[in-house]
Amino acid sequence: MMRWAGEQLGQMACGVIRQLNLENEQVEVVQIGSLYDGHPLMTEAMRATIQQVAPRARLVRLTAPPVVGGVILGMQQAGFDTRAAHAKLIATTKKLIGR
Repeated sequence: MMRWAGEQLGQMACGVIRQLNLENEQVEVVQIGSLYDGHPLMTEAMRATIQQVAPRARLVRLTAPPVVGGVILGMQQAGFDTRAAHAKLIATTKKLIGR
Protein backbone atom coordinates (compact mmCIF):
# COMPACT_ATOMS: atom_id res chain seq x y z
CA MET A 1 0.00 0.00 0.00
CA MET A 2 2.77 2.47 0.92
CA ARG A 3 4.72 1.69 -2.25
CA TRP A 4 1.58 2.18 -4.36
CA ALA A 5 0.85 5.52 -2.66
CA GLY A 6 4.41 6.69 -3.29
CA GLU A 7 4.23 5.67 -6.94
CA GLN A 8 0.93 7.52 -7.38
CA LEU A 9 2.30 10.69 -5.76
CA GLY A 10 5.39 10.36 -7.93
CA GLN A 11 3.25 10.07 -11.07
CA MET A 12 1.41 13.27 -10.15
CA ALA A 13 4.71 15.07 -9.66
CA CYS A 14 5.94 13.68 -13.00
CA GLY A 15 2.88 15.13 -14.71
CA VAL A 16 3.75 18.60 -13.44
CA ILE A 17 7.44 18.14 -14.29
CA ARG A 18 6.53 17.17 -17.87
CA GLN A 19 4.07 20.04 -18.31
CA LEU A 20 6.73 22.51 -17.21
CA ASN A 21 9.44 20.82 -19.31
CA LEU A 22 11.67 20.31 -16.27
CA GLU A 23 12.75 16.73 -17.00
CA ASN A 24 16.41 17.70 -17.42
CA GLU A 25 16.55 20.34 -14.69
CA GLN A 26 17.61 20.18 -11.04
CA VAL A 27 14.08 20.49 -9.73
CA GLU A 28 13.06 20.26 -6.09
CA VAL A 29 9.86 18.37 -5.33
CA VAL A 30 8.73 19.72 -1.97
CA GLN A 31 6.97 17.32 0.36
CA ILE A 32 4.48 19.15 2.57
CA GLY A 33 2.55 17.72 5.50
CA SER A 34 2.65 14.91 8.02
CA LEU A 35 1.83 12.36 5.33
CA TYR A 36 5.56 12.13 4.64
CA ASP A 37 6.39 11.43 8.31
CA GLY A 38 5.14 7.87 7.91
CA HIS A 39 6.87 4.85 6.46
CA PRO A 40 9.96 5.65 4.34
CA LEU A 41 8.81 3.17 1.69
CA MET A 42 6.35 5.75 0.36
CA THR A 43 9.04 8.39 -0.10
CA GLU A 44 11.43 5.86 -1.64
CA ALA A 45 8.79 4.78 -4.18
CA MET A 46 7.95 8.41 -4.92
CA ARG A 47 11.62 9.27 -5.48
CA ALA A 48 12.18 6.26 -7.77
CA THR A 49 9.11 7.11 -9.85
CA ILE A 50 10.09 10.77 -10.24
CA GLN A 51 13.71 10.00 -11.10
CA GLN A 52 12.63 7.84 -14.03
CA VAL A 53 11.32 11.05 -15.64
CA ALA A 54 13.58 13.65 -14.02
CA PRO A 55 16.85 12.04 -12.90
CA ARG A 56 18.19 15.30 -11.43
CA ALA A 57 15.09 15.90 -9.30
CA ARG A 58 15.33 15.68 -5.55
CA LEU A 59 12.75 15.45 -2.81
CA VAL A 60 12.90 18.01 0.00
CA ARG A 61 10.76 18.38 3.10
CA LEU A 62 9.16 21.72 3.87
CA THR A 63 10.80 23.08 7.01
CA ALA A 64 8.81 26.29 7.25
CA PRO A 65 5.30 26.43 8.64
CA PRO A 66 2.95 26.42 5.62
CA VAL A 67 1.55 29.87 6.48
CA VAL A 68 4.92 31.41 5.57
CA GLY A 69 4.26 30.64 1.90
CA GLY A 70 1.08 32.71 1.95
CA VAL A 71 2.85 35.60 3.64
CA ILE A 72 5.67 35.51 1.09
CA LEU A 73 3.23 35.43 -1.83
CA GLY A 74 1.37 38.41 -0.36
CA MET A 75 4.60 40.34 0.10
CA GLN A 76 5.68 39.60 -3.47
CA GLN A 77 2.32 40.77 -4.82
CA ALA A 78 2.79 44.01 -2.87
CA GLY A 79 6.22 44.48 -4.46
CA PHE A 80 8.43 43.58 -1.49
CA ASP A 81 11.76 41.78 -1.93
CA THR A 82 11.24 38.68 0.21
CA ARG A 83 14.74 37.24 -0.03
CA ALA A 84 16.02 39.16 2.98
CA ALA A 85 12.89 38.48 5.05
CA HIS A 86 12.56 34.75 4.29
CA ALA A 87 14.66 33.37 7.18
CA LYS A 88 13.24 35.90 9.64
CA LEU A 89 9.67 34.99 8.65
CA ILE A 90 10.35 31.30 9.24
CA ALA A 91 12.05 31.85 12.61
CA THR A 92 9.39 34.26 13.86
CA THR A 93 6.50 32.06 12.74
CA LYS A 94 8.00 28.94 14.32
CA LYS A 95 8.44 30.85 17.58
CA LEU A 96 4.86 32.14 17.51
CA ILE A 97 3.30 28.74 16.88
CA GLY A 98 5.65 26.89 19.21
CA ARG A 99 7.54 24.74 16.72
